[in-house]
Amino acid sequence: MKNISDYLIACFLLLIILFAASKRIDVFKSFVEGVKDGLRISIKIFPNVFALIVAVELFTKTGVLDILQKLLSPVLSFFGIYKEALGLIIIKPFSGSSSFAVLKDIFEKYGVDSDIGIYSSIICASTETLFYVITTYLAATNVKKTRYLIPVAIAVDFLVLIIAAMIVRKSI
Repeated sequence: MKNISDYLIACFLLLIILFAASKRIDVFKSFVEGVKDGLRISIKIFPNVFALIVAVELFTKTGVLDILQKLLSPVLSFFGIYKEALGLIIIKPFSGSSSFAVLKDIFEKYGVDSDIGIYSSIICASTETLFYVITTYLAATNVKKTRYLIPVAIAVDFLVLIIAAMIVRKSI
């Protein structure tokens, strides 16, 4: 299967080169300009990404997550959300890789096939790294006014949390 994908990628690149040649476009010059643009964007968004990584690390290492788990667990119980997954729920909008580390901890503690493991898997698959995506994409596109983007995105993620809990509880 890997060989097929290698051939497909090579064929796709060859197709691009042939298309550019038919349009009389300098492929190498266009490639170099594309790399320059990519580097400029990477440098431009790097401070935002770095700040986000530092914030997530501070959040998890200082014990703030533990305090929030104790404070928010009654509210989560009201909505039927598994309080054991609160760390994942809080981390996921900020960092995908950090959320996978939290998911691994949940799997080790409760098991993959447990209610909490299934719920956490659904959360990881169904929610987005909301603030990471907004930070990077909006910084790259220079969008200053987000209007309803963040509230709507948070509302959708919260809805996913409730629906996932309902699905897991109904399937048991």
